[in-house]
Amino acid sequence: MKYLKCIKNVALVVALVAIQACNSDEFLTQTPDHVISESLVVNSVEKLESLLTGSYNEISNGSYLGRVLYKRAAVKGTDFRFVQTIYNPRDYEQTEYRYEESSNNNGSAEDLWLQCFKAIGNLNLILDNIDSAEGETSDKQQIKAEALGLRGMVYFDLARTFSYPWIINQGNSQGMPLKLNATEVVIERSNLEDTYVQIIADLNASLLLLTEDTFEEGSTKVITKTGINALLARIYLYQQDWANALVCAEKVFAVKGESELMNVDSYVFNDYTSESLFEISIDTENTLGSNGLGAQFDFNDGGQGDVIATQTFVNLLQAYEGDPRAALLTEDKEGTMAAFIKYINRDGGSGLSIHNVPVIRLSEVYLIAAEACANGAIGGDGQALMYLNTLINKRTTNFTTAMATEVGAALKTRIAAERRRELALEGHGVYDYIRTGVDIIRPETDHVNTGVNTNNLTVLATDAKTIYPIPASEIEASGMKQTVGF
Repeated sequence: MKYLKCIKNVALVVALVAIQACNSDEFLTQTPDHVISESLVVNSVEKLESLLTGSYNEISNGSYLGRVLYKRAAVKGTDFRFVQTIYNPRDYEQTEYRYEESSNNNGSAEDLWLQCFKAIGNLNLILDNIDSAEGETSDKQQIKAEALGLRGMVYFDLARTFSYPWIINQGNSQGMPLKLNATEVVIERSNLEDTYVQIIADLNASLLLLTEDTFEEGSTKVITKTGINALLARIYLYQQDWANALVCAEKVFAVKGESELMNVDSYVFNDYTSESLFEISIDTENTLGSNGLGAQFDFNDGGQGDVIATQTFVNLLQAYEGDPRAALLTEDKEGTMAAFIKYINRDGGSGLSIHNVPVIRLSEVYLIAAEACANGAIGGDGQALMYLNTLINKRTTNFTTAMATEVGAALKTRIAAERRRELALEGHGVYDYIRTGVDIIRPETDHVNTGVNTNNLTVLATDAKTIYPIPASEIEASGMKQTVGF
């Protein structure tokens, strides 16, 4: 692969940068960076821990969770749009919104692809060397556990973005090239089933090594045992393994339950809320400024504010009396109240994007459990309603009116609507349509003068343009097989 052929060298460079930041005096007496031996980078727990910190930073990069994946999920769905063209939104980012992807014009596909494999390269280097590194056994175990969990998460994000969803052809669709150590070169794509097997194996291996959670404030800035169970619940949901999705969700509830859900009076997206299970830490050292996630939705304080809520989504937010999520709507570039400000700069604005990025929260796990039960997991519709209403009760001042009572297909639709309200701008959006096989229907009235072709407002859930193509540069360099449909 174009990128994977050089990933080992890139990982070493990243490791050196991270290590030098922590041990500058030691490295002043060493040979220049380009001739420093690999053993110098990976022979101690301290150095590998620095590389692990660097890996978290790679995941926070704007080409991955720091902007691209979450923004893509939003603008390809039904609930967000770019501002009208007279406000000069950045055109190069609109390929996804307009459903104009091709192998040669793929929006941010190449950026996301390269960034994910850069992170995987770092994590593989850690996993290749942690067992033989010098240091305390407990430290080695923790580093290995986090590296395994992160690798599984990154491969999952690659699979749900570059592969067709499980619902189309189960595990027989094209999956990801599974590069599992720092030295091998992989150009063959596994099938989707093998990709999921590896993802789940990594997460389960991580689970066995992690110590019990402390739930101290800030502890969820790294991957934890409860965070792994929550991610497994999400992954099983995508795989339509309803029984295991519920099992993993219930493991989360055993240590973090209903009392930890934010309610009407405490629904504020500060860092490390009571619902936090895993979030990526962003501070002044790794913020992306006006290119960061929060700045995409708010034009104040130097933000871009190019993506705002559709009227369809505004109406959805206003369905419950006293819903705190509706209070996140504020003035946008067009002078309406459609800027959805979930992410607030902790220094007093949102334009600079100094805010953590949630990977998974407790409310999502309640919705996972509800969906699993509604699709046949133990407890059926009755249990699904219990999980769903537990969350709804925390999101309205008039639960009697808002309470869910639906069954069957109507209940599944109600759960999907609640996911839209609760998980907006958290990396779901279009993915929920794709994984459930529901066509993406965008009313023309929501997208007037935004530059989108009206022929692309309704998109079949099975359409190739719901997923990213493998970047053309990768195909040309390595000969990797392009995804069917491109």
